[in-house]
Formats: sequence, C-alpha cells, structure tokens
Amino acid sequence: MFTLRQYLLALLDSRGLTRTLGEIDVCRDEQGRPCFSAGNSAAVFRIRLGGRIRSLRCYLRPMRHLKEIYGQRLLEKELYLHTSPETGVWVDTVLGDWIEGSTLHETVAQAAALRDRESLQILVRLFDRLALALVTDDRAHGDLKPENIIVGDDGTLCPIDFDASYLPAFAGEISPELGTAAYQHPARTAADFDERIDDYPAALISTALHALAENPTLWDRYGSSDGLLYTPQRIASDPAYRETLALFEKRGMAVQYRIAQLLTAPTLRLFGLAELLAEAVREKPAVRSGTEAETPELFVENGRWGYRTAERVVVAPLYDNGFDFTEGLAAVQLGGTWHYIDTAGRTRLSCPGCAAVKPFRGGKAQVVRNGERQEIAHPLKTPRYQ
Repeated sequence: MFTLRQYLLALLDSRGLTRTLGEIDVCRDEQGRPCFSAGNSAAVFRIRLGGRIRSLRCYLRPMRHLKEIYGQRLLEKELYLHTSPETGVWVDTVLGDWIEGSTLHETVAQAAALRDRESLQILVRLFDRLALALVTDDRAHGDLKPENIIVGDDGTLCPIDFDASYLPAFAGEISPELGTAAYQHPARTAADFDERIDDYPAALISTALHALAENPTLWDRYGSSDGLLYTPQRIASDPAYRETLALFEKRGMAVQYRIAQLLTAPTLRLFGLAELLAEAVREKPAVRSGTEAETPELFVENGRWGYRTAERVVVAPLYDNGFDFTEGLAAVQLGGTWHYIDTAGRTRLSCPGCAAVKPFRGGKAQVVRNGERQEIAHPLKTPRYQ
C-alpha cells in the first residue's frame, strides 16, 4: 500500500526518481496547489511533460492486469517512492492524455440547476450512443458512472478509469472491484465479471438523463453527490424511479419506459437492453405520405405490440396494446396511458386519463375520459388534445 503523500513527495521533486520520463512538472491551480484527483485505488495527477499536458495515474494499492488493460500506456517500475529515509521501491504508473472538461456528473448537475434542457438532451444522445457501444462490446468498463466519464471541451464523452475493466482474457476470474453502489445492480458480487457488467449502470444512467432532460426539477428533489437520481438497493420503491416511470408513460416515451423497467430485473444481465438502446439512437425517418407510403401493420412479439411492413420493422414492439394505423396515426397503450403515434414511431398525441380510445376517422377520434365519451381532432391538423 502506498500513500498520496509518498506520491506528492516524489512527483514534486522527481529528479532522479523516474526511470524513463525524466523530470516531471506537476500542474498547479490558481492557489498553487498540485492538480490531482484521488480515488479508492489511484491518484491521477495533471502533469506537464514534453510541452504537453498529460495525466499520470499512480496506484495506492496493487492492481492486477494493468498491462492487459492499458498496454503501452503502462510504465512499469517507472517512479521511485521512498518508504523510509533510506529505502524505497519502484512502482508502476499509467501515462495518458489529459482530457479537458468536466465529469458527466458535474455537467448534468449544472445543466439541471440552470433548467438547460437543450444541453441535457445533447448529453442524453451522446450517452445513449456510448452506452450502446459498451453493452454490445466483448469487454466492459467495470465501474461505469458519471464521475468516470469526462464531457470534453469539444463536446465528446470520454470514459476514464479502466482499472476494473473486463476483457475476454479475464473470463472465469473474479471481479477486482464491485463498482460504485449508486450505479450497480444490488445483487452484483465478485463472481459477476463478464462483458455484461455494464448493463445495469448504462440503463440507470440513461434513464436518469432522459428523465432530467424532460424535467430538470427532478434534480432539486432527488439529485445527490453520490448518484444521479435513484438508489438501486430500493429501486422498486424509490420515489424518483416511480416518478420517472410515470413521466415516461405520460409522455409516450416508450423506449425509455422499457429501459427504466429493466432496472427492477433480478439479474445483472438486462435482456433486450442493446436492442432498446439501438432504438433510442436510431434516427427516425420523415413520415411519407401519398401513394408511396406503405401503411405498417400490427405485430406482436414477447407480448408487446409494434408495426412493420413487408420489408422491415418500423415501430419496435414496445407497447402494451395497439390499433391499426388510420389517417397516418395509430393508437397505442404504454402502461396505463393511450397515445397516438405516427408511422415513424413518434408520439403525436397523448391522452392521459383516457380509459379507451378509437382510431381516427374523418379527422376525428372518440375517447372515453372520466366516464364520458369525447371527440378529439387529428393532432396534425388542429391544436393538440390536452
């Protein structure tokens, strides 16, 4: 075990204490303090080396598989630490690029406080693409959380801290860490160590970001320094989670509703998550009209309803019930709420509180609300139904 003090003493006067790097210049903040961040297993220093700003990862305890994880970025026995006035030891470090920016957690907290829905929606799209790449890979980050994702000054998302990563070469081993409890499935153990350990945190972060993009005030009530919105250990009864489900249901956000439902799964492997994330990032085409447009037909898969043509699925099976398309819209039920969607799957009209709805005919549709039959107008031709 090594201490932060030992590293500070070595790096702040590194002459003769490095094997290949030469003298290291540790960057300082406006108050003259060394720039670094410390976690459970390592401290990361912001250094200037060869005219470039770099990061130097220094370990507080022994870590395994660093060579497999970091490759040439690992500098073995690079830095000499004094363990006493007369003795010391050479330790491994990891040299990497310094990413200018803020953590995803910091960026989300700031945007939510400012009610900046546009910025939150951008973060949502970026994260869902990152999450899809992670859950479809044969490796895993292992400690996926907003604090381990940097929102770069160029607007990109950059994961950091790969010490707990899973690689195919590690199959059959136990996990070196269990990840951060605020983002991990409560049933995760050291025996859970495969390419699917990012499933749960990816779904949880995606759900929270979508919820905040729709309603930033959730942060005022449920945001914290330890997590985003939810507590995995009591997810089914978590008030933020229940409010999120209700929000997604009310607004017809079918993909997000189904991803959120996965957070109550009894296992770490969230079956169907990759397909849902792929649907979340899919660009919806413009709705065609006229004779060229082929009207999609209902189909059911695993108890849920979607729409397809002879060539492809155009609306994924996400809904609990549905009607055929008429006049370019189909009535679908998500949870207990009815909506009308277009042929690209966009929600065009939501009908909260309606016990029953009928397809559009002649620009009008019948709905039952509060026990009364009412008539509503086509949303693409008149103001939306409230």
